[in-house]
Amino acid sequence: MKPHATVIDRAESQPEWKAVGDIPGFPFETFDQMEAAAAIKTFNIGVDPLAAAEWASRFNGGTRKAVVTALSLLLVMAAVASVVAAMLTNNYWLIAAAPIQAAVFYVSHPASPIRKWVTVGGALSVVAFVDLLFNGWVTAATLVAYAGLTFAAVRAAAFITNSSFRKALLKDEELFLAAFAGGACTLRNNRTSRVYGVAANSL
Repeated sequence: MKPHATVIDRAESQPEWKAVGDIPGFPFETFDQMEAAAAIKTFNIGVDPLAAAEWASRFNGGTRKAVVTALSLLLVMAAVASVVAAMLTNNYWLIAAAPIQAAVFYVSHPASPIRKWVTVGGALSVVAFVDLLFNGWVTAATLVAYAGLTFAAVRAAAFITNSSFRKALLKDEELFLAAFAGGACTLRNNRTSRVYGVAANSL
């Protein structure tokens, strides 16, 4: 999978394949076979998070788009609230919440090279928040809470966009071929752990 793959419009993308059976080394002859394998979880589609986010911003609608938008607004409102609270209480440590949010937002994205460590940190933030709060370190607990909130919001939004993109790929062979050709998705055999993809197949 290309590290910075993006979704290519089907009208602009011109993959050399007309069907999944045309892909060299691909494990299925038809798209229906791939759908059936994905349905029973023997294979699953991996998606590039950046490509999924781009696709979702353009084609997602209804509840999913509303939830992602709400999560984004929540983070913005939380940052504004921290600055206002700092001014009202003269506790200027609270201003640190905004840069903490920015840093956590950057590293929490599923495409981050340290995403696994960030996941561990996100889980530990709950423990740290409770410990600091019970020991009277309210400001420190608040800053940790901001980090945890940002982590949770980013991962929730990523889950929604990735899931939506994955479902779309499993419903539309033309879209799948365009995404596969552009490195925006891969196919993984869950039994053997083999990954099929443009970059993977070229190694």
